[in-house]
Amino acid sequence: MENKHISSLVTSNLKNYMIHTMQTSNLEIYYFQNITLTINDSRSSLLNFAFHDSTTNECNEQAIIEVLKFLKKRNIDATWPVDSHMKKLKLALEKLGLISVSLPKKALANIKDYIMPSIKGPDITLDIVNSQEKLLELDNIALRVFFSHKNEVATFLRGLANHHDINNSRLKFFLTKCDNVKVGICGMYVQDKVVGFYSDGVLPEYRNKGIASQMVLERIKIAKNQYNCSYAVAQCMKPSVNLYRRLGFKMLGNLSLYTSFV
Repeated sequence: MENKHISSLVTSNLKNYMIHTMQTSNLEIYYFQNITLTINDSRSSLLNFAFHDSTTNECNEQAIIEVLKFLKKRNIDATWPVDSHMKKLKLALEKLGLISVSLPKKALANIKDYIMPSIKGPDITLDIVNSQEKLLELDNIALRVFFSHKNEVATFLRGLANHHDINNSRLKFFLTKCDNVKVGICGMYVQDKVVGFYSDGVLPEYRNKGIASQMVLERIKIAKNQYNCSYAVAQCMKPSVNLYRRLGFKMLGNLSLYTSFV
């Protein structure tokens, strides 16, 4: 695969993950020319995203203005992902007053012939979220890990509760257990043989015990064995960059996340 295409896999998977989740949970999706807007029934920018077409280096400033007017009318904040090659979009967003609030690294691993590293870690199980009860448990852990609002994550993922075929769903979320104690959460989304890892979170009292690494490895197993995936991608904030590197992921530069506030 060409380097540019490989680098775009992170952003592409993120966009498709958001659209698929919105459709699964019967939430809102809007299209403004070449911008796709997903809204999670919440004012917070945490799970509201505006995706500009990333297949071009050009920028549609008029469409951006339309989206900003729509968001202002609805009183909604949103996150705008900007890939490293989208320099014109970056300049347009800054001109319109948006600010870059985070700069995660784009991580990618070729897992087609992935050899599991000999890393000693705790035995964990990934308990799939397939009921309203588990969804609320996941939401409660997210409150402590990601400082989300109550029911914000539960609303976003409500389509997973009582899903008709959750075991074969391309979208999965898990309660992570260690010695039958819930210690964290994680998710995954598969499309076109690429698996994206999302919402990796370990409760504060269980961190620095190797649980986060095991969550990544367990999802790689699922992606390879069940979906025959060739690549795994993730967005890594600074604390998790070295963890993913140790597991064989390469860092492909930054993904700028801009936020529009009303």
